[in-house]
Amino acid sequence: MTYVVPNYFIENQYSNLLKIDNLLCLNYITKTQNTNVYARTTMHSMGIVIEGSKVVHLKNKDINIEKIDIFFLTQNNYYMSERLVNDSKYKSLLVYFDDKFIFDFINKYNIQINTKDEQSTIKINYKSDKLFKNSVQTFQEYLKVDFNENLLKLKIEEIFLQAIKQNKKQMYSFFNSILITSKNRIKYILESNIDLIQTLDDMCSITRLSENKIRRYIKKEFNQTPKIWLDTKRLEKAVLLLNNTNKSISDISTTCGYSTVSWFISQFKKYYNLTPKEFRHKI
Repeated sequence: MTYVVPNYFIENQYSNLLKIDNLLCLNYITKTQNTNVYARTTMHSMGIVIEGSKVVHLKNKDINIEKIDIFFLTQNNYYMSERLVNDSKYKSLLVYFDDKFIFDFINKYNIQINTKDEQSTIKINYKSDKLFKNSVQTFQEYLKVDFNENLLKLKIEEIFLQAIKQNKKQMYSFFNSILITSKNRIKYILESNIDLIQTLDDMCSITRLSENKIRRYIKKEFNQTPKIWLDTKRLEKAVLLLNNTNKSISDISTTCGYSTVSWFISQFKKYYNLTPKEFRHKI
C-alpha cells in the first residue's frame, strides 16, 4: 500500500494533526517493529526524527536519517521509508507546507536565491547543535498544549533559519527546486500521479483543490474537461511505455491508472484503432 501524505493523516483524522494557515504539523508517534512504508507527498515537507531512525529510499539515492537529523522533501516525491525503531517506538515531527509558505518566508527574511542547483531532497545533520535541539524540544512542547498559531509558525521559521545557517547551499537549492517548478505545480502533480487518479474527486484530493478550481484550471490550460484530459494523459503515457519499455500490457495498464487490463485495451483501441499489443508490434 502507498500512503499519500498528508492526505492520509487528514482523512483518518489524526488527533495530533494541527493546521496553521497553509501549514500542517504532526507529532507522529507509533509503536511498531521495523517497517517499510511506501509514501507519496502532495505537499512539501520537513521531518525531524525524535526516536529511532529511518532510511528514505528515493529513485536514485538513499538517505540515512538519524535521531535529530532534519530532512526536507519537495512535493510529489515517491519513496520508501524504512523505519528503524528504538524500544518499539518511532517518533518524528512532520511539517507540511505549500509554495506560498516558501514564498512568504523568502520575502519576509529577504533571502536572495542565486543557486541554480536543483536538489529536491536534502538532509542536514544537527547532532552537536544544542540550539537546534532546544528549538525542537520547544516545538514539541508547543504541539502538546493549547497552541498559539503565531508562536508555532515562528518556531517553524526559526528551524528553517537554523537550517540555512547550518547549510546555506543545500537549503537554497531546496528553495530553488520549489521556485522553478511552482508555475506548473498543478500540472506537475496531476501528470505525476496519473496512476492514482480515477475520478475528479481523486484530482481534488491529490492537488488539494476544489472541484470548481480543478475544472477551471484544466479548461484554462488545456481547453478540456477533467475526464477528457485524464483519458488523454493516460493514453499518452501508455504510448510512451509501449514505445520505450518492455513492460507487460498488464503493468502498463496499472501504471497508467486503469482499473482492469480489459478496460485499458478497450480504451486504447477506441482511440488508436489498435490494441496495445498490435500498436507495439507495428512500431
